[in-house]
Amino acid sequence: MYIELHTASAFSFLEGASLPEDLVAQAAHLGYEALALCDRDGVYGAPRFYQAAKQAGLRALVGCDISLEDGQRLTVLVESRRGYQNLCRLLTRMHLRSPKGEGRCVWQDLLDHAGGLVALVHEPAQATRALDAFGAGSVFIELRRHLRREQEIANQRRIECARHLRLPLLATNGVRYAKPETKPLFDALTCLRHKTTLDRAGRLLDANAERHLKSPGEMERLFRDLPEAVRNTRALAERLDFTLRDLGYRFPDYPVPPGETMMSYLRAVTERGARNRYRPFHEKARLQIEKELRVIAKLNLAGYFLAVWDIAEFCRREGILSQGRGSAANSAVCYSLGITAVDPVGMDLLFERFLSEERGEWPDIDIDLPSGEQRERAMQYVYERYGK
Repeated sequence: MYIELHTASAFSFLEGASLPEDLVAQAAHLGYEALALCDRDGVYGAPRFYQAAKQAGLRALVGCDISLEDGQRLTVLVESRRGYQNLCRLLTRMHLRSPKGEGRCVWQDLLDHAGGLVALVHEPAQATRALDAFGAGSVFIELRRHLRREQEIANQRRIECARHLRLPLLATNGVRYAKPETKPLFDALTCLRHKTTLDRAGRLLDANAERHLKSPGEMERLFRDLPEAVRNTRALAERLDFTLRDLGYRFPDYPVPPGETMMSYLRAVTERGARNRYRPFHEKARLQIEKELRVIAKLNLAGYFLAVWDIAEFCRREGILSQGRGSAANSAVCYSLGITAVDPVGMDLLFERFLSEERGEWPDIDIDLPSGEQRERAMQYVYERYGK
């Protein structure tokens, strides 16, 4: 089934006529599973787009229409977290060196920041340079069909370019508004952008209202002679593994000994600490610790617990008074690691008050330290160990 991978919202100032929420609502109505937002020279609309898509049950894919120094555009889609980082760095670089609204990307910028991005090439002249920057597996030739003869002539050149360079074709509708009835607003925005009136705009205005979000079936019929261009939309959408959900903070990795993972090492130091804390290491404590470790593993938090344990161990070695407090005291793992001093098993404290799969929040481990030089020593240790 077709997936639309090139839409612009009102965050493409004067070039898009629908809010991100309107695009998502229409996509959900048409039965889409995913949708990509590619606003001009920024990801300003991405948070609202993501929130609306989350509520509607769609995957919100991230992209951008990048203005090039030759006046053309190049569309990129984000494949991974690294790609999102590269896109943000690329946009920052081009905006910092130009007055507001005049940022342009040079090809060296793309060469420096292509990792994790996929390029959609609309102009054949860009294809070879895009290949140099992004690599053969990350360049697609984009086709649009808005029922205009001159566009179809240009499409034939794009198809010839794709065949010559052995690049895959990708169908899009270059969406600028959610529904056909929004076309008059789009025309008014176009006039504002060109500083003219509706009466004088002439060919500056689109000849029809084809740039709305069309149903997958309609796009499949429109490209029935090029089924691979439709199939590639789904294949690429499945490959794009990044949404803003993946943007959250990532804790530094704890340097574990050779042959260990962070989870296996956390399990080992927790068990060693538990045998020291619980004498004997009774079944109730053992089951509780195992339950907590399963949750920690599922939420990928082993490195976080090891880092906090590492800080507590440093304080012990250096004779710095430290004490974990707050909801962390409800964790038998924290108690076993020596982070907290209260036995939550013996006191029947509820672990879920500290950490659970349903809460969707980082666990909060507070450590009290004395003020002054000792506190500063602990802070400097963290900077040296894990980076500023």
